[in-house]
Parts: sequence; C-alpha cells; structure tokens
Amino acid sequence: MKKLIFIIVILLQFAQTQVKKHPQHDSLFLGIERKTLLDYSLVAYSLSSFYVEYQWWWKGDYRKFAFGNDGFLNNYSLGVDKAGHFYTSYFYINALYEFMEWGGFDEQTTLITSIAIPTFYAVSIELNDGFTTFSFSGYDLTANMAGIGYAVLQRKYPLLQNFKFKWSYYPSSTNIVTISNKFPIASDYDGHIYWLSIDVNGVLSQGMKAYWPKFLNLAIGYGTINISHRTVSLGPASRKFAVSLDYNLGSFDVENDFLYTIRNIVDYFHFPAPGIRTIEHQSAEFKPLLVN
Repeated sequence: MKKLIFIIVILLQFAQTQVKKHPQHDSLFLGIERKTLLDYSLVAYSLSSFYVEYQWWWKGDYRKFAFGNDGFLNNYSLGVDKAGHFYTSYFYINALYEFMEWGGFDEQTTLITSIAIPTFYAVSIELNDGFTTFSFSGYDLTANMAGIGYAVLQRKYPLLQNFKFKWSYYPSSTNIVTISNKFPIASDYDGHIYWLSIDVNGVLSQGMKAYWPKFLNLAIGYGTINISHRTVSLGPASRKFAVSLDYNLGSFDVENDFLYTIRNIVDYFHFPAPGIRTIEHQSAEFKPLLVN
C-alpha cells in the first residue's frame, strides 16, 4: 500500500509540474482548481479501491504465490471475464484521459498518466491474486494490457476511433449467489454483453455519409447465459451473440466542457436499442430494446 501511495504521488507531482507550464488551461470548477480537484480525487479513489479489494479479496487468504490457467475463452465464464478485463482497462484509461484533458493537463502528461495508473492497477491486482486462491492469471493480465493498448492506438490512429468497445448490463436473475455476496454485478456474467460499436457514418466514403445518420452506430455483442452463480441451475452454459443499433453520443454537440467530458465517458456504455440476439443451439430473436 505504501508503494502504491508513493507511485501515485510521484505521478501526480509530475503532472502538476507539467501543467504549470500551461497556465492558460487552469480554471475553476465549483470554486476549486480543476487539477487540484483531480489530484485529490484520484488519490482518494485509488486508495479506497485498493482498500476495498484487500478487504474483499485478499484479507485472510494469503498463501504461496501460484500461477493459474483457467482456460482462457473456454473457461468457467466462456471468456466473458476476459472481455471484462479488456473492457475495464479500456474504459479506465479512456475515462482518466477524458478527465485529465478536462482538467487542463498537457497531452504528454495526460497520456503517460492515463496509461501508467491503469497498468499499475492491473499488474498489482494480478500479483496480489497470485498470493491468494485466485492465483496469478497471465490471461487476465494480457486482456487488461490489450484494452490499454487498443485505447492508446485509438488516440494515435483516428481510423480506429470508429471502432469503440462498450458494455451493457441488465440483472439476469434475483437468484444470483455471488462470491461472499460482494460482487452482485461483476459476478452476474449472464447480464453482461460486451460490444464493438462501429461508427458507420465515420467509415463510409464522403459520398455515402448522407445515407447513414451520425447518431446511429452498429454494434456487435458477445455474452453468455447460465454461467452466473445461482441457487438453481437454469440450463447448460451457452454463448450468446447480438447485433444491435447503438447510439453515437459523440455526434451530439455539447457546449459545457464538463458535460462534454461526461458525454464522452458515458458513450462507452451501450444503451437498450433494437437488435437481434442468438443463443447457441437456439433460433435468433428480435428484441425491440435489447438489453442482455
């Protein structure tokens, strides 16, 4: 924990020295300098997250370091947990980037910090898992790093910004029994769908753009059923696939810079929209508001 505090403080001090070179970016939010607000919020969030994780996952579960191999895409969750690792880091780096950009940090500091903190977060969790019954998972860490890597590539190559990963969730059942009842959403894999949202208007040629509205994307989703921990068995574990319309919130103009940031972050979630879902060994079905 002391090492974590030290690393975060160093990163934030570096960020402060960089931002002072660009005072024109400094401004107030609710009477507080934005960079100061972000500094303290980031430290508080990071420390509270690690404290909660220690209490829930690692406390009283120390043992000799061990590596684990859960089967990757053919594991207990049929790969949904790996999609979750990818998306969590992908969302984390993008949300942090958006907030730091809003705070007035320069581009280099924003990019370095938004990469460093999610990376440290992912690595430290896996290392800690290695000393518990969870074990260290190279697959989990690889998925986390892939999410970070893709987010960085999106910043470098504008074409990739037309292909955004999103997440949707809707509780699958009231009978879910999670690990120690501490992860009601994270363990309810049946309610998760991970989406690749394609900005169709963005990838069309200039002459074709008029035929597809900017505010509509097309999304391809992946999830599973019957893998959440439950009091009763509801059937065999199966994969589910979906194709759905998706909302491109980035196409809507927002003048307020704080709301602009919130809009960009919220756009990493997929909201109910017309779509088609198919489950292994079952016929495809149309859903006017596909949620899971």
